[in-house]
Amino acid sequence: MPTLRPRRLLLASATTLTATLLLASCAGQTAATAPSADPDAATVALLYGTTGDYSIMDGGYAGFTAAEEKLGFSPLELSSPNTDDYQDRLDLAVSQGADLAVGIGFQFAQPMETTDHPDTAFVDVDTDIGTEIDGVTTISFAANESSYLVGVAAALTSTTGHIGFVGGVDQPSIQNFFVGYEAGAKSVDPSITIDSTYLSPLGDFTGFSDPTKGKEAAASMYAGGADVVYAAAGGSGQGVYEQAAASSTDDAKVWAIGVDGDAYEQVDDDIKPFILTSALKNVDVAVEDVITSFDAGTLETGEQVFDLETGGVGYSTSGGFVDAISDQLDDAEAAIVAGDVTVPTAL
Repeated sequence: MPTLRPRRLLLASATTLTATLLLASCAGQTAATAPSADPDAATVALLYGTTGDYSIMDGGYAGFTAAEEKLGFSPLELSSPNTDDYQDRLDLAVSQGADLAVGIGFQFAQPMETTDHPDTAFVDVDTDIGTEIDGVTTISFAANESSYLVGVAAALTSTTGHIGFVGGVDQPSIQNFFVGYEAGAKSVDPSITIDSTYLSPLGDFTGFSDPTKGKEAAASMYAGGADVVYAAAGGSGQGVYEQAAASSTDDAKVWAIGVDGDAYEQVDDDIKPFILTSALKNVDVAVEDVITSFDAGTLETGEQVFDLETGGVGYSTSGGFVDAISDQLDDAEAAIVAGDVTVPTAL
């Protein structure tokens, strides 16, 4: 695969300003930019939603700022809460002379495929496994592998032999979380019962931002006998976490499992005791890695998969609730890395 040639990332002076774009609507888009004190310093753009999601946006921003501190470059932050301006932000990155544009989210795949960018390297982070775009670096995560591990944790923790899964949108990338979770749970207990539901159909992304629906789905599962529910539902997962606390009693505690970020660190203190673990997607590692590769002149186009072996995915141990089963989880992870266990995929 071809290597993308960078402009050298030099330590920018303190006068270098971050260019930030906050798109409240598609109209009136502006960007405040300031040239670097060093004309040889590269401009690196980060295209993302908004921080505060304790998930891929926070991870992407953390990796970007870590790379900036380590390498130095002229940063261009193109942030927007909108779901219809991906092309606008990509066009702006190119027009502003970005040498590298890093988009967080699979939604940038289509604009990156159709946008002419001879002088800008494109990276799309968190695409579906198998996504390849000519002249673009795509970063995908083996979410089925981390889901397998939390499935093992769910089955080992369950006292009812009955667990659940709440997906945000009924699409292959979210189904991929379920098939990994199911496989992990059944590796422990082949007869375990697993409820599953999706909050919105294919093409309807509201399932990622409706905590009320997440709460209702989880309430139904807990009432039906499930005592561990895994939420792969973006912001809707907050409703699942809240319902785990609400459905627990002194005699029967139930659990929730988070996704992408560490849910234990997201929730209020009164909900923390009900977060068993989270399936992690280490977006910060991926973003810092691709910017570092760009700086070194070794960033290649094509797909890069971050999995258990590379440290791209994993599970959280916050709260200490999986400490008692850490040996079994370590064995399951080692078996996957060694190739002794092949985790199924929906992709």
